[in-house]
Amino acid sequence: CRVSTARQSITMKGAIGLVVAGLAAALGQTRADQCPVPIKTCDPAQGSMAPDNFTSPTADECCAICTATTGCVGFIFRAPNSCHLKASAVYLRPCSQGDAAKDCSPCGIVVAPSPPPPAPKGAKNVLFIVSDDYRPSTGKYGVKESLTPNLDGLAATGILFAHAYVQFAYCAPSRNSFMSGRRPDATKVYNFNNHFREADTGLNWTALPEHFKNNGYLVTGSGKLFHPGVPPNFDQPRSWSESAPNGDAWPYWDSPPFPFQSNASTQCNNTGLDFHDEHFCLTTPTTGFNRTYLLDESVANVVTSRLAEAIDNYKTTGQPFFVGMGTHRPHLPWVYPREFFDRVSPNVSEAVHKQWPADVPHIGFHDCAEMSHAYFGTDGYGVPFSDADFSGHQSLMRRAYYGCLGYADMLIGQALTMLEDTGVSQNTVVSFIGDHGWHLGEHDMWCKMSVLELGTRIPFLIRAPWIPTAQGVVTHALAEAVDLYPTLSELAGLELPTGQGGEYLGGVSQVAVMHNPQGPGVKDVALSQFPRCWQNNTHYEGNKPGDENNRTNSWESMSDCHWTDRLYIDYMGYRMRTANMSITQWSKWDGVNLQPLWDEPVGIELYTHVGDDGMAPAAFDNFENVNLHGNPEYAEIEAALLARLKVEVAKWRTPWPPPAAELA
Repeated sequence: CRVSTARQSITMKGAIGLVVAGLAAALGQTRADQCPVPIKTCDPAQGSMAPDNFTSPTADECCAICTATTGCVGFIFRAPNSCHLKASAVYLRPCSQGDAAKDCSPCGIVVAPSPPPPAPKGAKNVLFIVSDDYRPSTGKYGVKESLTPNLDGLAATGILFAHAYVQFAYCAPSRNSFMSGRRPDATKVYNFNNHFREADTGLNWTALPEHFKNNGYLVTGSGKLFHPGVPPNFDQPRSWSESAPNGDAWPYWDSPPFPFQSNASTQCNNTGLDFHDEHFCLTTPTTGFNRTYLLDESVANVVTSRLAEAIDNYKTTGQPFFVGMGTHRPHLPWVYPREFFDRVSPNVSEAVHKQWPADVPHIGFHDCAEMSHAYFGTDGYGVPFSDADFSGHQSLMRRAYYGCLGYADMLIGQALTMLEDTGVSQNTVVSFIGDHGWHLGEHDMWCKMSVLELGTRIPFLIRAPWIPTAQGVVTHALAEAVDLYPTLSELAGLELPTGQGGEYLGGVSQVAVMHNPQGPGVKDVALSQFPRCWQNNTHYEGNKPGDENNRTNSWESMSDCHWTDRLYIDYMGYRMRTANMSITQWSKWDGVNLQPLWDEPVGIELYTHVGDDGMAPAAFDNFENVNLHGNPEYAEIEAALLARLKVEVAKWRTPWPPPAAELA
């Protein structure tokens, strides 16, 4: 049973029959009485323009698909065997080959809700910005080499959270978490293989942008917000308005297609540098009449175009907007115009602690495939740094990364400037986060994919101009990416969804912190997690458990489990951050119940963060260098933190396997 990946309206033209099944309920009859035929097989639908289309051998089987789909009021069956569900059925996930053995249930087909009511009176607009791999290294976070005037300006007029954390330190699981508002042990998304819209998890959950759409907002944007493919089709059309105010189609684009697509040359202009590396490419864009655009420039073009339409519509009709912007950079490769690199000082400081602390469990180390360098510890074990690769040129690599931050900042500034120029900034909430942290050579780590502070801590900025206590301030209150959902909802004036739509929401609104930035905060812990798999794990999709170049089976070369079946993950590390401590336990994974086996630990990390104010350079260099696990002076603290960690993880874990009633 397979459906395609884009939406197409259903018409009566060419139909040879129409069977209305959903009217049975209104007549006091059961739909099962109308369509009793079970489905045994479905052949793949051809093409990519009809998510409402199934290819089915008979009209009876088409009827049975409608029966199994909540809200389906009928279907169109076209000769010879084309089945279209009525009532705007929406594709949410592809079926697997095994679905046919389960009577080929509709595999994630649900029905779009009725038109939403008007937005609440006085509802605020939202500009929601996410950057990939963007660690808290802006000027306002204390990084003097980073030139980020637009985000610094946002921080100067809003609130900067110095201690904000993601729940998972890489793209797909993190985005499934904060875009749905649920934690990873609720979404059950631990890699690229799954997504929160699957029938056994969040098929009926209300996602973050969907919540605003359901409350009468115009919801649009472009770029990387949902991770491509998980959920399918960027959760269209549930989370995004299908039409512009003038009625034109408004599909959501991660990478805009023709005529908006990127068209700039990626020929590198890295001349004059003492080391040439494939991880970054400095370009020379064409300007003037024949101007060319890199990917994120094309995203910014679409965002600002739609933002302008949304603003005009807001001024004309009063309909508020939710506009999302997702920059792909600074995700590798760092491809951006050379002018941003040249603005960064050539004497960028390097990490103070460049080697992995020998007293830290080696399972925590990761040889990132995107920027591969083998383990090298403080005890001299492993592969020393070399001038032959990027590991021996840390200052240059950091300069390239900071230049990429400046490039993304410039693009974000275009949207921020439009709010100011059109006079709507005072009625618009602006939020900015990175989707996870990033290591820049600290502890011999590059990329994300860790549960250390630098892998999990993110920039987290919010501006709500009508809250005077949240303007130009820094707060040390703990925050998490899942807090965005309730925080933006409260700031905009929306109640949280109820029923299944609001089930298992995992965050807490930070609005109280915005009113009292130096107060105790709304939470005293932040949770993160990350898996590890052996390189010889055989339960994966594709040809390997993860993407690492080093396939050696050792603690120093563990996989990030990118493609490993979640039932067969080997270990999971759970981290809990408090105001002045962090603790992590790595445990064997119970794949049957998707939970840690706390009684089978393979490593524990305990660190003090006393004096950590979240500001560079100290926040990046002075902490998590000595593992305090086993230190008698911290024995009571460790025991208490471990006990609390287990309670917090259990609090947010949802049942697995889910009760049969939830799948009915």
